[in-house]
Amino acid sequence: MSGVDTNGKGGRVTMPSASRLLAEAWTVELEDYPLDLRWSVDSRWLAAPPSHGRILVLDREGGVVASLPGHPGGNGGVAWHPQRAALATYGQDARLRVYELPAATPALEIPLEKAWADRVAWNSDGTLLAACAGRTVFIAAAASGAIEHRLSDHKSTVCDIAWNPQRPREIASVCDGGARLWRLGEARPFGHFDWGGASLIVTWSPNGRWVVTGDQTPSVHLYDVGRSHPLHIQGYEHKVKTLAWEGDGAWLGSGGSASITLWPCTGKKGPEGAKPIQLFGHLKEVVALDFVPGSSVLASGGRDGLVLLWMPHRSTDPALIVQRRTEITAARWAPDGGALAIATADGDVTLCLMNPSAAAKP
Repeated sequence: MSGVDTNGKGGRVTMPSASRLLAEAWTVELEDYPLDLRWSVDSRWLAAPPSHGRILVLDREGGVVASLPGHPGGNGGVAWHPQRAALATYGQDARLRVYELPAATPALEIPLEKAWADRVAWNSDGTLLAACAGRTVFIAAAASGAIEHRLSDHKSTVCDIAWNPQRPREIASVCDGGARLWRLGEARPFGHFDWGGASLIVTWSPNGRWVVTGDQTPSVHLYDVGRSHPLHIQGYEHKVKTLAWEGDGAWLGSGGSASITLWPCTGKKGPEGAKPIQLFGHLKEVVALDFVPGSSVLASGGRDGLVLLWMPHRSTDPALIVQRRTEITAARWAPDGGALAIATADGDVTLCLMNPSAAAKP
């Protein structure tokens, strides 16, 4: 057992170390605040975009595979192709670039309308690429870069987008005015739930059943797509900025507080009327969550600088992965489950490797 000073003022919590399972391998420093971390589909490479400056693509040994030019005005999102090592980057110059790595020159560059430019996402079969620019979502053909669709029925700037993992021509978008569900080729959304507020993030469950938003008000909205049935879950302390799915969508993990709340999303009613699992270990807001792919093992990162490991269906007690002086901004498992990448507000990216002889299993 090890004592951990979580606030720098003498407040301490004691928890076991996860060092038997995970070991820190290396740390690389970015030029600015890390916006996100994203793994290639084969788990070989990690993309690390700072808010300003060059976007690094790193290998599992911490080597720089490519140092890509940042976007003038600031970087936005990055997204890997679902089948190959093609990376899309996007930023406030409203130019969408696609790199066929390890080449550091764009294979494709798509200029969009100048507006607030933040999110980019490939659809599930890699044929389409979506990007937000102001109140519009642009859909480009991956092969040619031609703009095939413009989704513009939004009250305000689009904050986030998520493709349906099961149907590659369906996409969800969120803004001030809730969520809209689009089917490409149709003029109007096929689904829309507006609660009079703004949503910050959106995710579509791996099985395609649920669209879930994290909201400006401390709440989560879930929409059962097949039933056209919305649910509203309140009681969070902060804006909900992180959501994560276990497996194919059986459980939904949510931040928004110092605690983590896991909601069951099976059965006819999903989380409606159900009792969630609550996990207590952080002393400040949880801002990063990620399940090991295909597993119930969960990593969480908080504003307290802690990254914790959970096996929530076995125990509600965490183990400590790492402790940092500044807040955690991202935590991402590699698709093969063998490595966890962590980013902190001071620009550090750290890789923790799973010990094969003691790997956590669901």
